[in-house]
Amino acid sequence: MKKQSTTIASIVILIIIAIFALLNTATVVVNFFGAQVKMPLVLLIFICLLIGAIIIYLLSFSNHLKTSRQLKELQSSRVSKDELKKSQKKVEQLQKENTQLKQQLKNQTTAEKIQDPSAN
Repeated sequence: MKKQSTTIASIVILIIIAIFALLNTATVVVNFFGAQVKMPLVLLIFICLLIGAIIIYLLSFSNHLKTSRQLKELQSSRVSKDELKKSQKKVEQLQKENTQLKQQLKNQTTAEKIQDPSAN
């Protein structure tokens, strides 16, 4: 849907530019770094439009390259399913060990309190 609306908007903009260019057919003098060139205004408008489109394309292309590079980095750094399962098992083991150690510490503290009730 987004692509269709972008296409329709592009067509409308192109039609507006074409009408604008056809209404401005007078010959103009263009000064470009000391050189003077006479050309129809419609040609100047299309040249400027083409330069703008090229600039937008180059900026978009550089953004595309950056995104592509980031995607490749993410894909290369992905963890395999086996590594993920091993890591999950290790986490579960460490959680069990942590629970056991907490229980041992609690039992040890309780035993110390029973042996030395005057410590409180």
